Amino acid sequence: MITMVGAGEIAVWTVALDTIPQALWPRLAGLLDAAERGRAERFRFGRDRRQYQAAHAVKRLMLTAAAGDDVAPQAWAFEKGAHGKPRVARGAGPWFNLSHCDGLVTCAASQCVELGIDVENLARRAPLELAVTCFAPAEQNWLRSLPAPAQQTGFFRLWTLKEAYVKATGHGFAQPLDALAFGFDPLRVTFADQALGDPATWRFEQRQVGARYILALAWRTVAREVEVEVTPVRLEKLLNSGSVYL
Repeated sequence: MITMVGAGEIAVWTVALDTIPQALWPRLAGLLDAAERGRAERFRFGRDRRQYQAAHAVKRLMLTAAAGDDVAPQAWAFEKGAHGKPRVARGAGPWFNLSHCDGLVTCAASQCVELGIDVENLARRAPLELAVTCFAPAEQNWLRSLPAPAQQTGFFRLWTLKEAYVKATGHGFAQPLDALAFGFDPLRVTFADQALGDPATWRFEQRQVGARYILALAWRTVAREVEVEVTPVRLEKLLNSGSVYL
């Protein structure tokens, strides 16, 4: 069951593009504003256009669910923060973040924390050559210690966590990825650059979605514990329910 985003939780919706019926695509495109529709039309390939349309339709539907249906999906307006991270205009809504790859769209939303999310397809080739420039020495050593078949998943475990973190901060890839190092069992982060602050103020969660995908979340700590709920969503059921949430 899909519920509204509670005050003490991060909700994540995942949508597999191959579950979206052909007849539903015009309805999804109709949820977008003029700027989003214009950008969608500039994609050269239809699969990229549809992935973009689905991601931004899911974003709008999720925000409406978080608002208890008080705001129509088409009515949300957005702006960019100081470093270009999208947010609801004038602070009039929950924090959110999008990620999508190779047939899967994800959106995370929260009433209580700013956050970042990233998802990657474990079936695609991991660009292991990037480890030298993007991973800290400890991470490179950990990755090399894995059996060769496991290095593919190991790379994406590190990559999704790093991308979720830089998206949560709002700085994106302007922030050096090798300035932070992740470790596992337990999941933790250390900062090589003291300017990044106290790593203890950050929380992370990583989950596998089905057999093909891995996602990571990052957020700053708040006074209370934050629960994470990941829900696979069928958009035709959502839109045909008479309400944005079921």
